[in-house]
Parts: sequence; C-alpha cells; structure tokens
Amino acid sequence: MEGIIENLYVNKELYSSLLLPVCNKYKLTMAEMLVLLFLSKNAGSDTASDIVNKLKITKSHVSASVRDLEERGYLQGSYEGRNHRTIHLQLCDTASEIIREGKKVQEKFLSVISRGFTREEIDTIAGYIQRMNDNANDYMRESFHSKRGES
Repeated sequence: MEGIIENLYVNKELYSSLLLPVCNKYKLTMAEMLVLLFLSKNAGSDTASDIVNKLKITKSHVSASVRDLEERGYLQGSYEGRNHRTIHLQLCDTASEIIREGKKVQEKFLSVISRGFTREEIDTIAGYIQRMNDNANDYMRESFHSKRGES
C-alpha cells in the first residue's frame, strides 16, 4: 500500500498534462473538458447533478462550465416532459472535434499507464480500481449522510 497516494497523484497529473494542450487549443478549462468528455461517454447521465456525482467536481465548477459551454455553442439544455426542474444536457455538433481529440488523449493516457501489462492484468487492475472507487464513493456517501444526521 505504500506509495499508493503518490501514485494516484502522478496518474492525475499525467492525465491533466496530456489533456491540457487540447484545453488550451479550444480555450477550455479542465472542468469544461471533463464535462464534454463525460457527456460523450455517459448516455442517460446527462444532468449537472450526474456530472457532480460521478466526477466529484464541485457544483459551482459544473454550473459555470455548463453555462460557458452553452454560451459557446458546445452544449444545449432542455427539459424532459413536464419536469421543468431538471435540465438535460446534450452535446452540439460543434463539440465533436473537441471530443474526438479528448478521446484520443484518453486513449494515449490508458496506453501509457498500461504499457507492459497483459490484457488479463489490465482487466484485473480495472476491477481493483473499480472496487477502490466504489469504496471511496460509499465512504463519501456515508460521511455525507452522517454529517446531515441521516442514517
């Protein structure tokens, strides 16, 4: 377990450094880029709340990102049926090139960190990482509920 925290930070820094040139090219913040990539990969998870819950980006960053992306024509929001409290976000065609480049970066990141591993090892690691994320999400959810006095 020694070094795991440092390893998490190294991977986060690598991902950010690979994604930064795309952000700079299109004058996007990292949060805006993450919102676009999230929406492109998560059909059915298309609200600001979904983004906050899955990516653990603050509500204020997601809200500002969505607003800026809408103003730039990369996103549009709409209501579903009679529910006018929840805005569902859809990517616009103008975002397709940005998303294509972002996905290439994600492939590059995965290629770098999985270099030298067999397919079976990658699948095993992915399972472990998923379990670790599930544990972290469970802890945060439990911690949030206990702070609010819920059970």
